[in-house]
Amino acid sequence: MTQLPPPLNLHDERRNLCWRSQGHGPPVLLIHGSAPPVWGTLPGQIASFARVIEYGRRGFSGSTGEQVRSLREHADDAAWLLESLQATPAVIVGWSIGGVIALDLALRHPQKVSALVLLEPPLHAKKHPSPTLLNGVVLSILWGAMAGAARGGTRFSRWVFQETDGRNALDRLAEGDKAAFAADAAAVGHEIRLGTGEELTPASLAQVAQPTVVLVGGRSRKFLREGGHRAAKAVANGRLQTMDGAGHFLQLEAAAPIAATVRELLNSANH
Repeated sequence: MTQLPPPLNLHDERRNLCWRSQGHGPPVLLIHGSAPPVWGTLPGQIASFARVIEYGRRGFSGSTGEQVRSLREHADDAAWLLESLQATPAVIVGWSIGGVIALDLALRHPQKVSALVLLEPPLHAKKHPSPTLLNGVVLSILWGAMAGAARGGTRFSRWVFQETDGRNALDRLAEGDKAAFAADAAAVGHEIRLGTGEELTPASLAQVAQPTVVLVGGRSRKFLREGGHRAAKAVANGRLQTMDGAGHFLQLEAAAPIAATVRELLNSANH
């Protein structure tokens, strides 16, 4: 795996974000999901043609500060980070709930975002409940309330990464990434109570004008694929692509196509 320098820190009275960057050129910001920022080789591939910035959202992977009460606060953190690093406008790659955060960022801070690449954003999943979704999310929340946020977060992670063939993608992770999931389990347990972007109405999402590519995996849970479809349809310039052989770790299993999509969007912005 690509070796990166130790994280740097930026802080104000509410937040203390750990971040790191590599490469030169137009900026690309990676926003992780309800999980640690596990990106595999994707940052290194993007760094061959752009400046790529990784960070831990507040509460994850060394980033601290006041506990957020809504996903919107994470979008504001991302806007603050981009401004602080003089990295605007940026292509935003948002994975899972990070994709929902990316949509909010593009909507409320449009001057900071040039394009979006969304990896299975579970947009409005809460509005489309199913027995399987209720089992995964509601029972994880209840388990967290009874046994602690970390236990709830661990249960949710085991559920969400279950694939259509019965295997669990978490079992294929490197040991260091498994340790990162264990360390961020409490943050996951807290975050799953914050919804799936219900504050982003269809009318507001239609105002997201940046070019948007949504990728979904053929082996992922149905609610993730459905959320991706909703996101692609909701924005003004959305395009959907299915990666048949991938699951919810799209960034690990389809890094090259994702990097190519980022390059394509950057090239389009320069013409």
